[in-house]
Amino acid sequence: MKRRHFLQFAGSTLATIGLSQTNFLRQADQYGRVLAQSTPRKLALLVGINQYATPVGSLRGCLTDVELQYQLLVHRFGFNPADIVIVSDNQSDDTLKPSRQNILRAFQEHLIRQARPGDVVVFHYSGHGGKVRDPNPIQIAVCGEGQIPGLNGTLVPNDPMNLNQLGAEIVVPDIMGRTLFLLMNSIQTDNLTTVLDSCYSGAGTRGNITVRAVGSRLTRHGNTLIASPEEADLQERLMAEQGLSLEDFQQRRSQGIARGVALGSASCNQEAVDAVFGTFNAGAFTYLLTRYLWQLPTPQSFTTLQANLRRSTRAEAATWGKPQEPVLEVKPESNYEQQPFYFIPQWQTPAADGVITNISDGQIEFWLGGMATQTLYAENTVFTVLNSSGEVVTDNDGKPIALQQTTTTSSPLVGRGELVSGELSQVQPGMFLQEQIVGLPANPELVVGLDASLGGEIQTAIAILQATLQTRSAEGQEVRRIRAIPVDSQNAVDCILARVNNDLRQRVAPVDQAELPPSGVVALFTPTLTFISRTDGANGEPITAAINRLSPRFKSLLAAKVLRAIAATGSDLKVSGEAFVPARPDAPRIPLMNRETVDSRNALPTSFEPFVGGDVIQLQVKNDEIRALYISCLLINSQGDVIVLHPARWDAPEEAARIDKGETLVIPRAEDNVTVTLRGTGFLEIITLVSTSPLRNALRALQNIARGQGRDRGAVFTGDADPLSLIDNLLGDVDELSRSGDATVDVTSTRAADRAISSRTIATFSTLLEVRS
Repeated sequence: MKRRHFLQFAGSTLATIGLSQTNFLRQADQYGRVLAQSTPRKLALLVGINQYATPVGSLRGCLTDVELQYQLLVHRFGFNPADIVIVSDNQSDDTLKPSRQNILRAFQEHLIRQARPGDVVVFHYSGHGGKVRDPNPIQIAVCGEGQIPGLNGTLVPNDPMNLNQLGAEIVVPDIMGRTLFLLMNSIQTDNLTTVLDSCYSGAGTRGNITVRAVGSRLTRHGNTLIASPEEADLQERLMAEQGLSLEDFQQRRSQGIARGVALGSASCNQEAVDAVFGTFNAGAFTYLLTRYLWQLPTPQSFTTLQANLRRSTRAEAATWGKPQEPVLEVKPESNYEQQPFYFIPQWQTPAADGVITNISDGQIEFWLGGMATQTLYAENTVFTVLNSSGEVVTDNDGKPIALQQTTTTSSPLVGRGELVSGELSQVQPGMFLQEQIVGLPANPELVVGLDASLGGEIQTAIAILQATLQTRSAEGQEVRRIRAIPVDSQNAVDCILARVNNDLRQRVAPVDQAELPPSGVVALFTPTLTFISRTDGANGEPITAAINRLSPRFKSLLAAKVLRAIAATGSDLKVSGEAFVPARPDAPRIPLMNRETVDSRNALPTSFEPFVGGDVIQLQVKNDEIRALYISCLLINSQGDVIVLHPARWDAPEEAARIDKGETLVIPRAEDNVTVTLRGTGFLEIITLVSTSPLRNALRALQNIARGQGRDRGAVFTGDADPLSLIDNLLGDVDELSRSGDATVDVTSTRAADRAISSRTIATFSTLLEVRS
């Protein structure tokens, strides 16, 4: 099983170029199909722009996007590095800096002049998007009311803008969507994939993220942004070269894109996020798209892949509180979205968490493009080594070779490690890595960002927060469970503490402002500055009182964070199942996914429609192992509260958790007197833990809670006790089971101070339920 969350974050100017929004399956599916074809040549142009001149704000993650795409194309899809041109602001060659002229020249010289029919071509752009006046606007039906009449979406190069223009029309150096259409049309292959991680809605910062859209570049009210005369000349030249009259061009534009497949990271009125992942920034869309493609093991049916992506993207969107709707379009009348999967030959490389890139002086360096963010920074992770066919590489005795990560580098996606079994001569660059054992912190922390709206209260808040939830280790040492830091765009946070004021209201996205509490109120927000309901207090509440009031919520948020970190790990256990509404056949059926079901070509079709308030849901789980397994099922609601749904028989919890080989279990069981009825709107997450032995300490803690309430059956609300105590017991169980399991890798090599999670003894699923009224 590979359980990987994948954000529904995406954002783009594509809608104004003539693209329409559709589900993200088509986006990743068509991208994978095109890249996987065996063709004479594969060409790529990758553009990343972090540094912009005033008045355009700079970004932080676009160069990472370029590296993410480069590593994916080279190692997963077999691109020759010599056939990839990178235009970015960290290039030493001035001809490869991301100016308007250099971007256009690279597009023409590398893609248009070299590509031949049947070749594969990728154009990726990460940077700001903008909008200028369109001299011949067309209506994009998919945008509806989100379209601003008379404007055309643009890519924003890093050319400095003339700030001394006095007329009503302000000239900018942007590359228009009109031009991109003509450039795409000039490429002599339909195997073209265009990826744009930018947008033209929003701009500015939201919490610790930055929106990839330029703010106002107008110097006076009533001014209009227009493209340069050079842009109009280029469009006329390209139309002449292609034999297109203006009428022909307009008709072609209105029908759709010129060639191939186009992917964008957000719909017309949404924001593309430049986000913080641990200690690095990247476009949320690019990072999660490339990570997903690293994890995709084999060609899948349209419906199966669509179900996987929609479920995963919704899960991440719910966590961030700021969803992006990916957009995609294919060439009109090409039927790419309907093609059977014979379009994809057998992939030449396996699904993986990473790839070995260099070996020097006994140290092995590797790229971790497939790792989940929750486990990317886990210390002492142990990997199994795979060859290009996906077979486990073994030593002379036939035992699997294992690699342990020992250090990170200046690039957070690059790790270094050494072998814990096998000989160095038996591994080589290009071999792949699959996560086997993850070492999570024994004492995980909740990172609370302190918003600037707290003003002079920030230092007080830091001192109080870091003493909140403080415990003592078995050795008597103080253990902090909260780390408080001021909000910036360089450090990831789990939530934000803020006091509502006018400045905060200006930074909150317009769509979220109606939900804000009154000014003077202290409350919690998501990392994207979306208000977390039921966390607001009284007007003028002192910061000390507010933190004390929110202490139970901090505990629940930390418990949920740990559960999601466990759910982000992989597993080899064979388990399948789904969430469903037995009384409503037309309701969605959300599958549990593991390696077996991901590889299956016969997976059942799955609906994407949300659940509705009043639905009574059940979870069906099948044990496909040849031994008994033990199942626990927990629900996390939109406020971060953790509720234990199974087992729900507390006089014999271990027996209730057991599911024999080949058996199917429906949760809740009829005899447990538990009903799960969905209410309100939003997202709920079900965490299902499957283990080869009972999680005894966690079950004992839950049993004590139930006995304290005088009952022997029913769901347990951890709010009735200390959810951190439950999580600590759970981590202890998982660690003990992982270190004593039947894994062929020496799990004791994981640092004793960490909690080991072995893929051979634990499987965890995260199933997201969207509820609408």
